[in-house]
Amino acid sequence: MAPEDEPADAAPRRPRRPTSGLSVRAKAVLAAAGTVAFAIALCMLALVLALQHNLRASADLDAQKAAVAIKGQLGRTQTMPKRAFIVAPGGVTIKDASGRTVTPVAPTDPSATKPTWRSTPPAELAEPLGAGQPYSVRVSPSTTSLDSATGLLLRQAAPAAAGLVLFVAGLTWLLVGRALRPVAAMRQEFTEITERALHRRVPVPPARDEIHRLARTMNATLDRLHRAMTRQRQFVADASHELRSPIAAVRAQLELVLARPSRTDWPTAVHKALRDTDRLQAVASDLLLLARLDAQETPPTAAVDLGALAAEEVRRHPGALTMDGDQEGVAVVTGSRVQLSRLLTNLADNARRHTRTTVSVGVAVEGGTVELAVDDDGPGIPEADRERVFERFTRLDDARARHDGGTGLGLAIANDIAHAHGGTLTALTSPRGGARLLLRLPRAG
Repeated sequence: MAPEDEPADAAPRRPRRPTSGLSVRAKAVLAAAGTVAFAIALCMLALVLALQHNLRASADLDAQKAAVAIKGQLGRTQTMPKRAFIVAPGGVTIKDASGRTVTPVAPTDPSATKPTWRSTPPAELAEPLGAGQPYSVRVSPSTTSLDSATGLLLRQAAPAAAGLVLFVAGLTWLLVGRALRPVAAMRQEFTEITERALHRRVPVPPARDEIHRLARTMNATLDRLHRAMTRQRQFVADASHELRSPIAAVRAQLELVLARPSRTDWPTAVHKALRDTDRLQAVASDLLLLARLDAQETPPTAAVDLGALAAEEVRRHPGALTMDGDQEGVAVVTGSRVQLSRLLTNLADNARRHTRTTVSVGVAVEGGTVELAVDDDGPGIPEADRERVFERFTRLDDARARHDGGTGLGLAIANDIAHAHGGTLTALTSPRGGARLLLRLPRAG
């Protein structure tokens, strides 16, 4: 849509930040060199400030000593001579009692170790000074040594600082390149891993550092992907096998009917075909529900009374199911009523196929957990198979026949629904001698 076609109340789009094209290696070099340069600059600034402070203090002290010496010399003479040679580090200012100033001129004694100023006072200052007559001498500090020392320090330290920054940059470039060498090998290997080569793994460097942990994490992720892909392929193969049997049965029945239409009991043939069609429909519905659970689609959730749900299931199968206790209105959980009803139906159907008499359903509240137990008095589930029984298309040895309508998906669907609602589903031994399927869900509120 053109900019002029955008609605007036549309939120302004934030401009995307330009992505940096620098590599990790270059960023590390810039960070190291910048840090060292900043640290050297701070150190140089502190050194220059300290040097200037010390030199200023020394110059001030020299000026004070010179002023005291000049004042002592003038005090001894009690007169301002026509020509006075005064040794001072800087400019000299002499004032008499009336505030008149004698201004020094340039030095004329080349053999003096310090600047020698020739003072030529006005005529009136040649008059004798009375004893105790006040006068003042002021000597300006010299900044020559300060400027020379500061310039010399900067001229000598700047090349050394630049060389140190370049050395750190080069060393960082080499060390980071060596440290990232395993990453390049991992990247090369990872680009060659496809869905047909999930058995391959990235190389793990021997050093116990962050890259070592990254490689282990990537390999662990690849392990999970490999297991998920293997499970998915096995699931597709099992689903194909499960769908092929009723399809083959319907096809055989239809071919037999067409081969001898005059001797066919049409109502019986149609009923057999309908049974196989129902089986196909049940398998297709279970597969669709499993696909939704795998996709983690969030169904509409609400407060569900698990006690009332169990009572409804018992009323649908009078004589086959019995209810232990009455927890209606107390055992409330949060979730999808449709999915929880499907979970309870699957548990009850599984128990009815294996029980000898009746199946009991019990609901209890334990603290913040709601427990639903489905018990039968059948042969039970061996302890070695109590985890495997929740896998898809799993049938135990005494339940492999398909004439009872089992698809091997009922408990797998129930287990996935329980986990989707933040609960657990476990297989235990029932007090009645058979199997107990115990559902635990967090209580609402």
